[in-house]
Amino acid sequence: MKLMSYNVRGLGGGEKRVEVRKLVSEKQPFVLCIQESKLEVIDDWMIKSLWGDAACGYSYQPSRGASGGLVTVWDTSCVTVWFTMSFNHVLVIKGMVNQTTEDFIIFNVYAPCDSEAKRALWDKLSPLVASNNDVCLCVCGDFNSVRVPEERKGRWTVFRQADANLFNKFIDDNFLFDLPICGRLFT
Repeated sequence: MKLMSYNVRGLGGGEKRVEVRKLVSEKQPFVLCIQESKLEVIDDWMIKSLWGDAACGYSYQPSRGASGGLVTVWDTSCVTVWFTMSFNHVLVIKGMVNQTTEDFIIFNVYAPCDSEAKRALWDKLSPLVASNNDVCLCVCGDFNSVRVPEERKGRWTVFRQADANLFNKFIDDNFLFDLPICGRLFT
């Protein structure tokens, strides 16, 4: 399955939608997970501006004012999605890869910046991840956390060891693999 995750930092501008559509056309993902849409409403027109004319399904979590917002779009010729769910900072889809009939769950995450809110998010996600160990599972998105100080190299923000410890514990406790990113840094 080809999955693309992208923190767009706002879909309100036409240039950003063109950039996403170009990436979708180039990479042809089965599933596209977008964080920080900064939009309260997502409609068919918006999805078409991102995905093009190909058949697709989508689910979204509205932003709160000008912050947050999650969108997950999938190619209906490649995957069948039969369940979507949303809760604070997370958009979930559950389905099957059509070609292999393999079941999957994708958690599209845009984590809060606040340390205590992140702790609450990891605590809420952990049992959901653990209870779905019988299917292919991906937790992707913008976690607003890094695992090691080197991931912050050249960044203006400060490394917080306590946040890294919580994030590493969430990954380790749930037997997740931290896959290397490609494309832009920290997305």
